[in-house]
Amino acid sequence: MTGAEVQANYFSPLNYFLYMFVIFALMIAYYQWKWHKTAKECVKLVIIQPDGSSDVDYVKKEGITVSITNKETGTSKMWPITSLSTFDMLYPGDGFIPKFLQKKIRTTIVDGTDWEPLINRGQYSDNVASPDVRAFIRSLADDIPDKKDYLNNYADELVTAPTREMIASPAVLGNIAKEKISELAVTIAKDIVNPLNEAIKKLGQQLNPMIVYIGFGLILVALVYLIIQTANSDSTKVMEQLDAIQKALGIAPKLVPGAQ
Repeated sequence: MTGAEVQANYFSPLNYFLYMFVIFALMIAYYQWKWHKTAKECVKLVIIQPDGSSDVDYVKKEGITVSITNKETGTSKMWPITSLSTFDMLYPGDGFIPKFLQKKIRTTIVDGTDWEPLINRGQYSDNVASPDVRAFIRSLADDIPDKKDYLNNYADELVTAPTREMIASPAVLGNIAKEKISELAVTIAKDIVNPLNEAIKKLGQQLNPMIVYIGFGLILVALVYLIIQTANSDSTKVMEQLDAIQKALGIAPKLVPGAQ
């Protein structure tokens, strides 16, 4: 086959188009598998930093929490999440990729300095107020005599709850969880592994060749004694059975060897 024929058969414009089509199809299949795996196993975590910037990370699902670990410092951060604090987004979310090729991934937006998710679509609780609000309503009732009973009854129905700001660092939550695991490992080592190591060490200190030889000697003596006892017991039973047979046949006992 000449070079011109090879050029015409394998490197024609149609062949180039077919080669590119196959490569493009393989790329689509690979990325579809990769995106599906990421969307199924991970949560898209958008972290709002104190300076207003944001970081995006894809973390493995861990029940009702998501966590990240800084590889340089070893510090872990953890945020609790529920269905109320997550929503679906297209993944990978690039505009040039058609929507029918993209996947849906669960997404949550969190604060880098607070473990409460920024998106919490739970309903507000009814009749909840801070203690100072209830005290203000009661003082207001004294100034409005005709609404005094109504305002006092309303104040009595209010439930006080802590509305103050709380220190809720995700780093504290993450490290508490890590410390609990470390504490469990230390407890297991202290309660089980350490006593076992001590027992093995003491056993190794007490065992020496002389003790082993003495032990083997005692076992051998006991074994010989048991064999002799078993043999004597069996021979006695055999002699008794032979004597009974001879008496039944009318044979004189003196014919039996050893008979008196």
